[in-house]
Amino acid sequence: MKKIKVLMVMIMGVISINTNAQNLVLWGTCCFGGTNGYGSIFQIDSSGNNFHIVYSFDSTNGFPHDNMIQANNGKIYGLGGTTYGIYERDYIYEYDPIANTATKVHDFNQDTTNGFITWSGMIKGLDGKLYGLCDSGGMYHNGVIYSFDPNTHNYTNLFSFNDTLGGHPQGRLLQLNNGMLYGMTFNGGAFGFGVIFSYDLTANNYMDIKNFDSTTGAKPYYSTLIQATDGKLYGMTELGGLFDGGVIFNYDVTSNIYTDIFDFDCSNSNGCRPLASLFQASNGKLYGFTYTGGGSLYGTIFIYDIITHTYTKRYDFDLTNGNGSNPTGSFVQAGNNLFATVQCTNLNYGLGVAIKLKLSTGVAYIIENFITDSCWLSAGDFLATTIDTGIPYINNNEGFNLFPNPFTSQTTLTLQGTYHHPSLFIYNLLGQEVQNIYAGSNKQIVINRNNLPGGMYFYKLMDDDKQVIGTGKMVMW
Repeated sequence: MKKIKVLMVMIMGVISINTNAQNLVLWGTCCFGGTNGYGSIFQIDSSGNNFHIVYSFDSTNGFPHDNMIQANNGKIYGLGGTTYGIYERDYIYEYDPIANTATKVHDFNQDTTNGFITWSGMIKGLDGKLYGLCDSGGMYHNGVIYSFDPNTHNYTNLFSFNDTLGGHPQGRLLQLNNGMLYGMTFNGGAFGFGVIFSYDLTANNYMDIKNFDSTTGAKPYYSTLIQATDGKLYGMTELGGLFDGGVIFNYDVTSNIYTDIFDFDCSNSNGCRPLASLFQASNGKLYGFTYTGGGSLYGTIFIYDIITHTYTKRYDFDLTNGNGSNPTGSFVQAGNNLFATVQCTNLNYGLGVAIKLKLSTGVAYIIENFITDSCWLSAGDFLATTIDTGIPYINNNEGFNLFPNPFTSQTTLTLQGTYHHPSLFIYNLLGQEVQNIYAGSNKQIVINRNNLPGGMYFYKLMDDDKQVIGTGKMVMW
């Protein structure tokens, strides 16, 4: 049974400062909470502040969950359900960040023969289509590989698992540059412990390329394969290995060689039973979580060096200190930090926490505690998108001040220097101008929300000669 994960979302500030500022944005959902109680999409800035909900789902498309993905059309796609429970994962929704609307675009439970129950979200393929896995349904009731066209909303069952060659996949797919899809199943295969498979989209050909066994790894749960910088695929299993606590493995797609490279031992404090996926950071090392074990038995953060083949436990989760427990998610990198969320099953300490891990020190920090009235009980990792705002960023805010920020209905920009008839231009995350205000000789510029959707915006202050005085960012609740 899948353990509930709380999804943390962050909207990052300007990461690199140049004439065409690139902004890393992290998105996500909560299954419950929001204005209507049916879940929400929310954002937090890169320092962990300014948590705010940007969209609240309703009863027609409620309970979003699992990972989201941005398609080439700029819209964001995710999974949700109209009831909560084992069969809640029954539709694909499309979120338009400009119009701030979400629409159901495919209903799994209306056609269970083509697949239903999805655990870990979709990926964007090289052809622009979205690809995913269903745990159940299909011709043999063991799940399917499917594609979804975000432009036409066409859903296609590409392959039905039959248990003999693998069944009930619960992670995400991986597509390599050669176009091949790779993934894992939780059950089935020669020994019943799941398989690694490949799927050729061009030839419509499925291959069982590795049968998991109790000796070298068994039962990959929500785990997704990653391709590391050495070209090999890396993943984890929940069970199997020398101590039956799960393994870290790699698979060489060129030589078809599978290697169990680390065995988790539940009898020591290093952690065991990893449920989700590895992440390779910019320093080349792999970062991940174990679901149990560690000093307090509530799971760990660990690092694995693929060059030296060394495993290092970095952090122990301890429910009694309110820092979460039993992590089932994966990391995403923003700047020199890794971000993730961890569930917390003790209501005395909230309904989940978001953490930041500094690559330079390996120290983890709690940056957000989730509460019932805003956002809680979600599943999925961060969605990171890079958006070019087209706004030159000048680190020169000494001449003006914006307060309050964040704000709900209006805020005031106070000019503290002497400028020649400045004007203020406001842009959304896609660099589109949504408002402009002429200040003239006024020392204060009042910015009214004017029905703009909640979220982060960028502003640019210019004089009447079109010289940029400075820029900044604002958040509307």
